[in-house]
Amino acid sequence: MRKLKKCFAILFVMTGLMFNSCSSDSEETAGESTGDYWPSKVGNQWVFDQDGSESTVKIESSSNKDGNTYYKFNQLFGATEEVSGTAGASLKKVRGDYYVSIDEVTYNAEGITGKMTGYEFIIFKDYLEVNQTWEGSYSQETTFNIPNFPSIKMNVKYTGTILEKGSIKVKEVTYNNVVKFKFHLEASTQGQTSSYDTYYWIAKDVGIVKLESSGTTSELVSYSLK
Repeated sequence: MRKLKKCFAILFVMTGLMFNSCSSDSEETAGESTGDYWPSKVGNQWVFDQDGSESTVKIESSSNKDGNTYYKFNQLFGATEEVSGTAGASLKKVRGDYYVSIDEVTYNAEGITGKMTGYEFIIFKDYLEVNQTWEGSYSQETTFNIPNFPSIKMNVKYTGTILEKGSIKVKEVTYNNVVKFKFHLEASTQGQTSSYDTYYWIAKDVGIVKLESSGTTSELVSYSLK
């Protein structure tokens, strides 16, 4: 029973952290971009401060799939004391839609190992006005190294909402042309439901400058663009 509860905890934590198998989004709905809010070239990097600890997000490579370019990061989310996970994370842009693609996830926690299927979702639409929204859904399947333990299927729904447009000061630096948006995620499996809200501030020609989620704040310290 303790392992079962631990598996569900892992599942919900990983879902909440992951900045698909089956997505309902359609590229045909993408609007014309109003600018580059996440500059994407190999070598671009952003250094963030999260509660006194710095981490670097860097684009390490790019690849082409189905006519789209995917820019792969060294990381897009981190490990916690509860869960240590590794997965490839990439960015794809289709006109004004910004997709995050996560590869299959493998992780370890207190002797439990598991795998979660990859997925893709739209994290931002740069052409929407304040109060406009976008939404989508996807499904995941997770397996564990526990004998006779069935795979767990999770259904995820998400909604993004544009909240504000303007400027913001982060670490004594003022960024203009900033869009603040909320990304709401609801995950349900085995009769259990969990939800998460993450708030992003993303600046034109810079990228993400600040995000808040579950009481944790990450702020941009410095960045370097090619």
